Amino acid sequence: MSVRPAIEWNLRRSRSGSYSPEMMRGLSCAGRALICAAVLSACRRAPAGTAIPVKIARPLPPGEPQVRATAVVISRKGKVELQRGMLGGWSDAEVGDRLAPSDALRTHEGEAEVGVDGVKMRVHEASALRLKDANSRWLRAQVRGAVESEVEPGKGSVDVEVEGSDTRAHSQGGHFFVTADGRGVVAVAAVTGSVNLTSHGRQVEVRPGTVSRVAGVGPEDASPALRRVLLSVRWPQERATSKDTVPVSGKVEAGSRVFIQGQPIPVEPGGSFRADVPLRDGKQTVAVVAIDAMGRRKQVDTTIVRDQSTPTVRVKRKLWQSR
Repeated sequence: MSVRPAIEWNLRRSRSGSYSPEMMRGLSCAGRALICAAVLSACRRAPAGTAIPVKIARPLPPGEPQVRATAVVISRKGKVELQRGMLGGWSDAEVGDRLAPSDALRTHEGEAEVGVDGVKMRVHEASALRLKDANSRWLRAQVRGAVESEVEPGKGSVDVEVEGSDTRAHSQGGHFFVTADGRGVVAVAAVTGSVNLTSHGRQVEVRPGTVSRVAGVGPEDASPALRRVLLSVRWPQERATSKDTVPVSGKVEAGSRVFIQGQPIPVEPGGSFRADVPLRDGKQTVAVVAIDAMGRRKQVDTTIVRDQSTPTVRVKRKLWQSR
């Protein structure tokens, strides 16, 4: 038998017949490899800056808050206002409003309470609080005026920073007051638990029933609070006048706050105060309220009559003095 016809017959069969399954799988794998190599080569040759399609996440709906609030207004009474951020406008605060860091509350003739789990801070009248930071068990705030803090032992902690100074009060359990009169005197008083008071590089511990004060230097050693609220008032000699104001002065314990007719009155570092109180026509009660570092109040008042028909007598010389 001739070899050549057999070879030609085998070639013709290979061109017209199908490949075996093993050969087909090999060819398929080889084809996929060639395609991948071609794609990679094309990517390497793509010019710099060629845009590659990327799936963009859906934007947040308009008005959705970007910062998670960290404290909540628990209660409010009287005139209380809320500010969003350092440059935001002031608006009426409501129970349930949530505060983020840098938000602030201020009170007029009222008070408000904010807090997180285990920590509450009450902002008393004519005072302000700006939230610095917080989480579920910790609150840090900068204050002016008077604030009252309550921390459940083992459930939270609080840091109170006084505006315009480096004074800081820290507690991990207890009930305490911080009073900053804005004239350089800060008083910290503990009712229960203990407070670490730091200022001017010095630290003291304020235990229950004691008070420590800061007046331009480091905090003084804590001492027992007075048994009663100190308030001494000097009224005008004449309780009937035609003038539109009368002078009222007095003395309180250093670190106390004073209100006359509901308005805050500056108190000197030594505890003295003075104010010219406006009068309306007719009979009226003039009230002076002192609030000490422990949050205790004392009020004294008197009745003054303003009658514009009452002449103001000014004696230039003694009656018996000869001319």
